[in-house]
Amino acid sequence: MKGPVATRLRIPYVIAHAGEAVPQRLRFVRRPLGGLRLAYDDPRRGDEAYGVLRVRVRGTRQGAPQWRMLNTLRQWRCMERHLCQVCGEPATDPASGRIPWIMTDTAFRELPDDPTGGLTSAPPTCEACIPEALATCPQLHISSAVCTAARSEPAAVLADMFTPGPNGRAVHTGEHNVEISLKDETLLPYALATQLVVQVHDLRPAPHPVG
Repeated sequence: MKGPVATRLRIPYVIAHAGEAVPQRLRFVRRPLGGLRLAYDDPRRGDEAYGVLRVRVRGTRQGAPQWRMLNTLRQWRCMERHLCQVCGEPATDPASGRIPWIMTDTAFRELPDDPTGGLTSAPPTCEACIPEALATCPQLHISSAVCTAARSEPAAVLADMFTPGPNGRAVHTGEHNVEISLKDETLLPYALATQLVVQVHDLRPAPHPVG
């Protein structure tokens, strides 16, 4: 009789952990040129990135993994530095200079003016980690395409939306994961960014590495 086989899944670098959540004490303040913007009660350097307030999280990787959530700091770091979402190491292929990416229907959107690119909120995955990601991530079993990109740049954020309440307090509107362009000066002041979205260019199909 065969006994159960114990397997230990590696927790991807980008996944959030329960011990990393912190209270988000938010309010609206006046902007120098008029209008309101979202801010923390105790502003700190680095709260904003690309003109939008970013959710505060710890980077300790302590506590139970929250498999459906990404740590904002690590996701942002992966997107800006082209780090692998699984191992956290550089994902760019040193030989070709291209960046491997696993694209899914839920995290990739085509753009009409960019036939070989699009927008994605999913970080890159290095070639060495692609087989593991494809084998263990349920979402990738539904829809996935392994590609390489020539380059990427920040283009938008996914954000929770807030509106001014009594005494300037910030009231959540109930909207989550709203995609907002970094050029949208109307919505960005009311947004709390949770993920960075990049535009990838010159996407090309890549063979699935053999694990």
